[in-house]
Amino acid sequence: MNRIKEVRKKKGLSLQQVADAVGVGNNTISRYETGKREPKLETWQALANFFDVTVPYLQGIDDKPNTGYSKDYIYKQLDDMYKEDWVNPFIFKNGLGIQAFKLMKTSGKEYGESIASSFFAKSTIQIYCENHEIKIPAGLAHNFNNDDLSFWKKNFSFILKDSGVNRLLTTKDKYTNDEIKELILSAIAQKNIGYTLKQALQKLSNNK
Repeated sequence: MNRIKEVRKKKGLSLQQVADAVGVGNNTISRYETGKREPKLETWQALANFFDVTVPYLQGIDDKPNTGYSKDYIYKQLDDMYKEDWVNPFIFKNGLGIQAFKLMKTSGKEYGESIASSFFAKSTIQIYCENHEIKIPAGLAHNFNNDDLSFWKKNFSFILKDSGVNRLLTTKDKYTNDEIKELILSAIAQKNIGYTLKQALQKLSNNK
């Protein structure tokens, strides 16, 4: 049995308060509590964030209430960033977005296409798959209503060995989804070009 009702009661919250916080109906929360309905992964995380506990604790499979993100949640962010064609917002915050787009169209330069493209999730993932002869399933990019975690678990398990991503499994800190995606993208970019996103950003800045 999950701990949704237990945690809700301990915090003195009504079904409606929880429902309003995560954007579902109070009847849905009630069904979650009784196990008659299973939350989607993103709803588990929204509930966990609201209660300030981890997803595994809320699911009843871990006794530690405040430690880390689940592997499935990390893979879900990878799935989302590929399907969304996510772009690291950090380059735009640093005024380097136009430079990255220009260099993506320029091949053969030292800080050209490969470094610039590492800030774009879909191209970074595609380059990794090409380099490792991994076939991306047809239609994966447009399968928005489903989680294709099996593909990512099979071919991208290396991201969990990256120090930044691995820390997510045990951290007590809260990360935004963009911050998690940035860590994942950095791990894949390093496999492609030998640089983390921070290092690639510096090279992009030097070439501005």
